[in-house]
Amino acid sequence: MLAVIKRQWFVVLVAVLLGATIIYYVYDQNKDNLPSKTVGGKDVVFTVADTDVTTDEFYSELYNQYGIQAVFIYFERAIIDASVETTEVITTKAEVEADNIKASFQSYYGTDYESYIVEALKSLGYSKIEDLTTYFEYVYKRQELMNGYIDTNMDTLYPAFAEVNKPRVVSHVLVTMADPDNPTADESARFEAAKAAYAGGLSFEEMVTQYSDDTSNNANKGLLGYVDAKTSFVPEFLSAALALNEGETSDWVKTQYGYHLIRIDSTQLDKLKEYQEFYSAILANDTTLELNIIWDKAVELNVDFMGNEELKAELLKYMGIEE
Repeated sequence: MLAVIKRQWFVVLVAVLLGATIIYYVYDQNKDNLPSKTVGGKDVVFTVADTDVTTDEFYSELYNQYGIQAVFIYFERAIIDASVETTEVITTKAEVEADNIKASFQSYYGTDYESYIVEALKSLGYSKIEDLTTYFEYVYKRQELMNGYIDTNMDTLYPAFAEVNKPRVVSHVLVTMADPDNPTADESARFEAAKAAYAGGLSFEEMVTQYSDDTSNNANKGLLGYVDAKTSFVPEFLSAALALNEGETSDWVKTQYGYHLIRIDSTQLDKLKEYQEFYSAILANDTTLELNIIWDKAVELNVDFMGNEELKAELLKYMGIEE
């Protein structure tokens, strides 16, 4: 089941790359053309960490043609760039991600795969295959900023989130059937053997090794990873997983994939924090949180709008923030 779900990442990635807006393009095409200093205070749009974001000409084009959303994209990128260093760790992770994408595109498109990546990157404001790493550097820097804020404010954010979403780390054993309502003789025999082995005292880990057909996680002892009430699993599986307490294992659960044993490995916060999906779920649980994180960081950096109260007011309105 996990393999089926995880295969969707490639579709999502292509949608992200190909669906990027002209707003991002405008930002990235112009970010390196801005002067580091201004001539006259009125030319400055805003200042972040002693760096002036300018000029009148650029602001006019960006704001008038693409609206406050475009200005916000530029603003957010400036905040993240000023807040998070592009470390060797981030660059290495970005390079690995870029290599994975290249391999996936090559598998999907063949020898001409680079041209498809470049076309996708052009919609993001880049021009060559090497720029894929730069894109993922930004993704990881933003992720680091968000995760850091959540860690700092976990005592406030976590209790209500946990009560509603029931976060947990889950493992499973899967005995597959093409049609669980009409199993073949071989499928029935294999399932009966699995049931007998488990009833006879075979451990969960041994069940994974000897009987589980989910090869995507057999090497990890059946680990599915982070799961909560909003995880996109089939209803029967998710309902059973959420009904269990830490350390408990379900009876056999029937889904469209076959029969599962489901175990809750942990509901402890320290274990949940090992999964990026946990942080992403907290952000998704409150649609205002990411914007508030960006603004809080802007305040911390003493962003200076140089008297441009109209721009500041428009940004705050767009972000849904009241000072």
